[in-house]
Amino acid sequence: MAIQLKNSSNTIVYEFPSGCNIISEPWSKRQDSEPRAYQNGVTRTGDEKVNERIISLHGIFGVSGVNATYGATVVLNLREMQKQCNTEDLRLYPGSQYADQYCDVELFNFEHNFVGKIGIVEIFIDFQVVKPFRFYKDATTDTEAGITASPHAYTVSNGGDENVYPTFTFTGGASTVITSTKIANAEDGAKYFTYTGSIGNADAVVIDCAEGTVKLNGTSDIDNFTGAFLKLASGTNNLTITLVGTIGTCSCVTVFRKRYL
Repeated sequence: MAIQLKNSSNTIVYEFPSGCNIISEPWSKRQDSEPRAYQNGVTRTGDEKVNERIISLHGIFGVSGVNATYGATVVLNLREMQKQCNTEDLRLYPGSQYADQYCDVELFNFEHNFVGKIGIVEIFIDFQVVKPFRFYKDATTDTEAGITASPHAYTVSNGGDENVYPTFTFTGGASTVITSTKIANAEDGAKYFTYTGSIGNADAVVIDCAEGTVKLNGTSDIDNFTGAFLKLASGTNNLTITLVGTIGTCSCVTVFRKRYL
């Protein structure tokens, strides 16, 4: 599988030709003895210096070398490669290894040399990692339907090895008249939040814990929110929904993207 660049919608922006390989940045889980990655995408080395975290690619292309098809119009292809590498909000998929995972990157350095004649080119590309994590290509959606009693306990499994901030969408069903909605996660230090807006039939309150927003039917309602924006720990999370009012039959959808370090 080729190394690919995609946008934030997971649409392919550019696919590198065969013969292009990642030459630095281990994609396996980082060990304690390795440089540590931080939220802003940098690393702290053994001598406590802070450096950019870089993923480097190398390739040779040309009419008589690797990937001769690319070399047939080498200058045009080179321009297209450089253009797409400068696209904003890039996701780098490393190819066959961790094919379903990506890093958020931006172009750090793009160099090329013509070898012997214009028909053969050697490229060196460095991407700076914007966030230190590898992310799974698709968001995970966990639907807890048929909530008819309070408290309601259920579990959500986070298959990544890092904590994530989810989005909760709580929706009222037939006969629902709820005046208080509390969601707690035992695996996040028993933290919880409470939404005290009124929820009736087909009303949906969306709590985006990553962005720190609360919306009722698409309109901001942060004034009716108290407590903590929750995280999901790696593994099984035990959540409890506590409701005040007439419950009817409600549902709660949890959406998050697995990430790895």
